[in-house]
Amino acid sequence: MTTKRQGKNAKSRAPARRSTGSAIGVGMSLIVLAVALGLLLTRDKPAAPGGGTSRAVLQTTGEVSEMGAPVVETPGSASGVAEMDGIRVDGADWALGTVPLDVAVRPSWTLTNTGSTAVTLGEPSASVREGCCPGPFVLDSSSLAPGQATQLTFELTMHPGMDGWHDIGVEIPVKAQGDQQILELNVTGDFRN
Repeated sequence: MTTKRQGKNAKSRAPARRSTGSAIGVGMSLIVLAVALGLLLTRDKPAAPGGGTSRAVLQTTGEVSEMGAPVVETPGSASGVAEMDGIRVDGADWALGTVPLDVAVRPSWTLTNTGSTAVTLGEPSASVREGCCPGPFVLDSSSLAPGQATQLTFELTMHPGMDGWHDIGVEIPVKAQGDQQILELNVTGDFRN
């Protein structure tokens, strides 16, 4: 009996065989992944008056773009006003700031007919001044009666090799009372990790 107890005690004292290298590797991989994701979803954000920049986290929307990238809330801010033949856009110029690579952002605008006649909007197109082209434009409605509004949006996803400064004009044909003019909106951003 004594021998059995010693055998049991000997077994219970024996260290369990674990692959500590494997557990450490998995733990380190998770830490690296968390840090990389944190860096991917941050950007420079202008600070309050007085200078400097601060880091802000870009929130994911839960959507995945057609290119397979996570969609994040559009960073930066829109300013300025664009008007053409009764169409008004507040926040006509998007300054995205620094945007990480391999995520999708969707700048959008509200186009409002502030005039007294119906307006027809043509197919929006991109005028790339610097950088790469955006994805397709989505215009909710192309005919606006006085007082009506519509949304315009498009998607930007930049991958390694497409990084750097982007400056894009968005041209929208506006037709009111037979005349056609071009309304121009703008998007700028620095895409990089």
